[in-house]
Amino acid sequence: MLRIAVLGCGRIGQMHAANVARHPRAELVAVFDVHRPSAAKVAEAQGVIAAASAAEIFASDKVDAVLIATATPTHADYIEMAVAAGKAVLCEKPIHLSLARVNACAAKIGDTKVPIQLGFNRRYDPGHSCSLCLVPWARRTWT
Repeated sequence: MLRIAVLGCGRIGQMHAANVARHPRAELVAVFDVHRPSAAKVAEAQGVIAAASAAEIFASDKVDAVLIATATPTHADYIEMAVAAGKAVLCEKPIHLSLARVNACAAKIGDTKVPIQLGFNRRYDPGHSCSLCLVPWARRTWT
């Protein structure tokens, strides 16, 4: 059973928390949001704890993986923190709005064995394909 915490309890975070909670091979163990009422609402709806901080999630030995659904400017920092803590990561898109910050994050976590995935629900939609998807480094899989 994969024990997952969701960071970010806005619209997409609420959906992810509910989906994780319903999955037969996953356990939603905690949620966090800087807007405490949002975290409390999701925690109550799913029967889990609302962590007081992201650091609490990353330090927990009860969390195997994190799903990052926070504001975009926090994604790269949270990815780096999760990898440093040995937590698998699923992060909503984009990693950051600054390509320099994305590259810095990639350099920092490039040698990790921690599974990392970027969520993009239209990745294989022909209407959203682009030439970038043909570039080998853009298809790198983090394993």
